[in-house]
Amino acid sequence: MKPSLFLVFFFPVAVLAEVVSYNERNVVPWEPKNSTSVDQSVINNGYYYLSDRTNSVVHVVNIASGALAADIKGFAGLNLVNGKADPGTSGPNGLIVLPDRNELYVGDGDGSVKVVDLRNNTVVASIHTGATYRADEFAYDVNRQLITVTNPEEIIPLVTIISVANRTVLGNITFPDATNGVEQPAWNPIDGYVYVSVPETKTNPGGEIDVVDIENFKLIKALQQPNCNSHGIVFGPYQQLLLGCSQDSIFTYGTAHIAIMDVSTGTVAATINGIAGADQVTYDPTTNFYYVSAYQNTANGTKQGLPDPVLGIIDAATYTLVQTIPTDNITAHSVAVDPKMNTLAVPLAKSGITFYDIGYSTNSPDTGTSGAGREQPLHLFLIAFATFAAIMNL
Repeated sequence: MKPSLFLVFFFPVAVLAEVVSYNERNVVPWEPKNSTSVDQSVINNGYYYLSDRTNSVVHVVNIASGALAADIKGFAGLNLVNGKADPGTSGPNGLIVLPDRNELYVGDGDGSVKVVDLRNNTVVASIHTGATYRADEFAYDVNRQLITVTNPEEIIPLVTIISVANRTVLGNITFPDATNGVEQPAWNPIDGYVYVSVPETKTNPGGEIDVVDIENFKLIKALQQPNCNSHGIVFGPYQQLLLGCSQDSIFTYGTAHIAIMDVSTGTVAATINGIAGADQVTYDPTTNFYYVSAYQNTANGTKQGLPDPVLGIIDAATYTLVQTIPTDNITAHSVAVDPKMNTLAVPLAKSGITFYDIGYSTNSPDTGTSGAGREQPLHLFLIAFATFAAIMNL
């Protein structure tokens, strides 16, 4: 055997022995007061953005310096009804960055979408969806320059389609079969459709993913979920759609799992057992990991189990849960990751916005979190193989 071929086939062995571990880097304390109600978060161009209803702002954190950079104001804040938080009229809620326009779109409690200019972190426009209650979560079709935003609290839940070119509402799509609102939408650049997480319908009480044509305002098809009642969804590699199964799946079906669907066929490619109660989920293509904010997870995955909130990290190549990080069941239903530095961010009620850095070792980490031996993402193996093959002109 040639020495170069020896390298090709034995180089990945050292990679396979490594273990992933996210370790806490720093915490940005809450200001001006501790938050009890946050919604979504996102990272873009070295900055972290978090919707904080308690403080009526979107926090902006410089990830490199680990310091608060700005607070974006102009939102409804946390609305209390009979002393309890009313999510249907509170804001800010979901948010999404439009990197090609250097803008941030944020859902608010009055049914409007606020447009933020990221050059100065100020609200420059308010687009009303026509809904009575909050505008919530987003998907962005960058090719058609169309935003999809959910209006989950309406009598008949709907999504509103907005043109970002002129900031006008083009129309909406209703979900009359939905019996528990609508959750996260996700744009699929492969087929151009938007996939909407519908936790529960008359036809599919365990949930479905509705595929919609936002250009022509029509439902294309519904993909049945495996008793998941998903909230957050996110696309990974190879037409994989991770479904963040909610606490309803634990309470109704006694099922604690996260599902990965192949949307090209509508079939479930994998289930990851032992974790559920999820809200926001995200994906990092450089690590090939999914991140699941399982803030309503329970011990042993049962209805009777004590609260066991965690952030779950799942390998998209092997469908394995490689690490869990203890969190809380108050604000830790949000998660964001930086695809450049692989920094992870989770808002924790007691301490503040907490950042974690990734590390690899050949031994199991001892970080107060649970880890497991794992294979590195498949694409790293393929890159190594292709590199050595190219050198030897195989």
